Amino acid sequence: MILRRHRGKARGALLIGVAAGLTASFLWAGPALAAGSWRVTATGKALALSAVVPMGKLPTATVLEKSIRLEWAPSTYPTGTEVSGYAVMRQVVGSKDAVKVCTVTSPARTCEDSPPVGQPVIYTVVPTEQLWRGPASAPASPITLAAPAVVAAAAVPSPSPLASPSLLPSPSPTPNLLPSPLAPSPTPPPPS
Repeated sequence: MILRRHRGKARGALLIGVAAGLTASFLWAGPALAAGSWRVTATGKALALSAVVPMGKLPTATVLEKSIRLEWAPSTYPTGTEVSGYAVMRQVVGSKDAVKVCTVTSPARTCEDSPPVGQPVIYTVVPTEQLWRGPASAPASPITLAAPAVVAAAAVPSPSPLASPSLLPSPSPTPNLLPSPLAPSPTPPPPS
């Protein structure tokens, strides 16, 4: 038993020694750091990723005539309170760059975007809380905005005018006042 008590005291003394050594090293480094080796290189607002802000929810996409409508479920804290807003990001399939297409304030959870026609894109939802951002949602399935229907209809040939009956009377033929090159020319009158 006595041996165990001494081991406990030795372990405690070792921990106190390590703590004292670390404190001394920080105190020694303090004047060196204060001497100007630290410098501020940027100023202004910043965004930070937070483990406290909940993760974004997977958006569902609906293709409209000229745009894509996105909707998603709320991102809530454990207390049940919804985050203050959302940022919707669009990324062209195969690219590493994402573009913010919408910034939405809660309780709204919809966004409408007009991506480039014919390019498959994916969307993610990032919950926001003041200057903090939560983890982005999983990416939605790739979706492509098709070319407008008006352009496709212009490529279809119109039916022949002879094929469809007309309710309007046909115009009466107009007389040809100019001489035709195939018509015989009038004979000159005899000399008098």
